[in-house]
Amino acid sequence: MSFSPNLFLSNIRGKDGLAKPSRFQVVLPIPVNVYKPNTSIIEKILNLPNSVFNDVSDAVSKAIGGETGGSGGSSISRYLSLQCESAELPGRTIGTADVKIYGPSFKVPTSTLYNDMTLTFLCTNDFYERKLFDKWLEYINPSDTNNFRFPKGEKSGYLTNITVIQYDDFIKQIYAVKLIDAFPIAIAPQALSWAEDGFHRLSISFAYQRFEPVFEGKYDVGAAIASVFGSAAARLLPLGRAF
Repeated sequence: MSFSPNLFLSNIRGKDGLAKPSRFQVVLPIPVNVYKPNTSIIEKILNLPNSVFNDVSDAVSKAIGGETGGSGGSSISRYLSLQCESAELPGRTIGTADVKIYGPSFKVPTSTLYNDMTLTFLCTNDFYERKLFDKWLEYINPSDTNNFRFPKGEKSGYLTNITVIQYDDFIKQIYAVKLIDAFPIAIAPQALSWAEDGFHRLSISFAYQRFEPVFEGKYDVGAAIASVFGSAAARLLPLGRAF
């Protein structure tokens, strides 16, 4: 069968066009034991307007069903979501083993392998992004004892569920994956140079137990509100809220 441009175009248009890798969002809840709010009086005074707005935003989120249990620093999660420059929809591999009963050998599935995922964030001048993940890795493996915390269950204190969402051009969620029991395993080096005048970027590698695909499409009301009324209005909705 020869290639038909008209058939190709009608097929793409019939499926609402081609998906773009730039239309994504990452929801990264911060574990309560990792996130520690500012205790300095001076910092509280300087951050009073933001803290008041965040408290109101969190209260509204809880009132309309936002998921805030088990994580801390919902405002930080929102900022990380906005500053996540690149992400990945993770891959999955079936491990195999060669079996021979009689005649040629053949492969059988033996295990499921999940690849590590990397998120890259733009860094601001207070460098809270690097400080946050430094604390997270320190909590997993304290440098004064070098004893790794037990990784399973709620008592581990450093596991979280990361959601990566793919949108279409009309702010509809066309696909999403939830990474179960994720935690950071590596902070990439950040180069310093007098010849460089760009922005700092922070790349973090995450390991996780497994991921769960989410196929049903929803419209992200927060993204729609942000596009019309600005990001401040969108922050009054729970993180990743969709209908």
